[in-house]
Amino acid sequence: MRRMMKRALSSLFLLFCLLVPLRLQAQERTVERTYLSTDRDAYIAGETLWCSAFCMDAASGLPSALSSIVYVELHNADGVAATARIALSGGRGGGGLALPLNLPTGNYRLIAYTAQNRNEAGYDFLGAAAKTVSVYNAFSRERVGAVEFSEERPAPQETFADVGPLSLTAPATAAPGAVVSLEVTVPADATFSLSVCLEDGLPHNNNPSMETFLLALSQTERPLFSQDFVPEFEGEIIRGHVEGCDPAQRSALTGRYAFLSAPGSKSDLYVSRIDSLGGVAFFTGNLYGEKELMTEIEGLDTLSNAHLVLEEPFAKPSLEAPAPLTLHAPLAEALTARAVAMQIERRFRADTLLVFLPRRDNLLFEESLCHRYRLDDYTRFPLMRETFAEFIPELRVRERGGRTEIQVRVEDGSPDPAFQGRPSLTLLDGVPVFDQEKICRYDPSLVECIEIYPYNYYVGAREFAGIVNFVTFKRNLPAMRFGNSARVVNWHGALLPTAYTCAATLGAQDYPDYRRTAFWHPLLEARGGEPLRIDCLLPGYAGTFTVTVEGVTADGAPILVKREISVR
Repeated sequence: MRRMMKRALSSLFLLFCLLVPLRLQAQERTVERTYLSTDRDAYIAGETLWCSAFCMDAASGLPSALSSIVYVELHNADGVAATARIALSGGRGGGGLALPLNLPTGNYRLIAYTAQNRNEAGYDFLGAAAKTVSVYNAFSRERVGAVEFSEERPAPQETFADVGPLSLTAPATAAPGAVVSLEVTVPADATFSLSVCLEDGLPHNNNPSMETFLLALSQTERPLFSQDFVPEFEGEIIRGHVEGCDPAQRSALTGRYAFLSAPGSKSDLYVSRIDSLGGVAFFTGNLYGEKELMTEIEGLDTLSNAHLVLEEPFAKPSLEAPAPLTLHAPLAEALTARAVAMQIERRFRADTLLVFLPRRDNLLFEESLCHRYRLDDYTRFPLMRETFAEFIPELRVRERGGRTEIQVRVEDGSPDPAFQGRPSLTLLDGVPVFDQEKICRYDPSLVECIEIYPYNYYVGAREFAGIVNFVTFKRNLPAMRFGNSARVVNWHGALLPTAYTCAATLGAQDYPDYRRTAFWHPLLEARGGEPLRIDCLLPGYAGTFTVTVEGVTADGAPILVKREISVR
């Protein structure tokens, strides 16, 4: 009996020695919280909700270097109304969430979180950073949540006191359509957003500011972490699973390779192995904007209807309903005017009003290493095999095991590079084509150029002896039929980092300018002691505009400064 007890105690001691380091390791993980600065907190359905993300490290109080993407959800009393992704670089990111035209009138919750947050036990999605956003739909009587009515005007906004070591200079008055200069000065480096918006009398919500967020951040208790979600260091991890087959067939797919690609973009190419449960995980470098993605399982051209289904990454938690929205009868005229302005802006807005900010793209291929053949520069041949044989020495076609292989001559540093006889990756408009006989039979007249990368490449867990990409004139895979497992998915990628500055229209007189947000930049930076000058084009009507700067200094101090410009 003593021997059994001794063995049991020894087992418990060993288990304790194993669990304590794991728990300590879990507790040493980075604790992140995300704050969203927005251009305003009341919108008309159909407008763009401009936001700037500050993903902060609770331990240091500075922008987090861990996560590369933050997930944004807009909730009403009935559930999730809209979702978006914002790509992060050094804890900062920004973009514009287009509010659907059919959003019903009501108050909404705006929340943001990272994959790292979802590993926290009991994570509070509302926390100290969630905001209440009011949405008014001037074209529908539909309401969501509690909506109250009042014949009185809303109470005037409370007097605001500046927060943080920042100086903001703005003219007190200006003429409609004028270009005004704003100047920001800080004693130490700072990162912030800046908005210039019309004060149209809509009541403001009692939302947290950067000051209250950072105060709560400093008081964050260290949570326990699980291993359920992999932190997204380099980009979004897109997960999926196999469907269209029974468990036995799914098990037979274990170890096969699945591919994710975007037609027209050869850099958006990812590979994952299928696990024993039929799951895949593509480690992307962030996919931006609205695009079509192609998924396919290698080697299933003639097999069953097994295919990949991509999974939604959003948590979509159940949240407490927002506070009631009060509709003030005296504001009906202001809401109507703003709805008209929204329609005019949607009709006339072009890319000239926007500035697309730098983003971190996935650079799978080094363009300087590419051998590019524009087919119109050579004699056109009716067959692709003839094209290779006549003027592309880096390519050859071989038969192996009853299958056609297009091989790339790999340059390995030797004086006489040779074909290695190993599989090369063949792409059409950036999409893998596994049955390479289809490329050999492809109509060369549809192809604009052939791009050859004559080096060994690793794409995910897969190695290829060179890559060749056939680029068509249309960039949309014309006249190509893929295998049974191929699927096209409409994908909502990360919001394009965008500033709404209207810089290209400065001085223009032919634009019907009724913008309610005159300027927005989510990712401004100022150097300590160096004035930052910003030119802002005011719209062509009278009113009072509020300039708001919100952000954080390099040492973690909050910034929130406002000024008013009277346009008359």
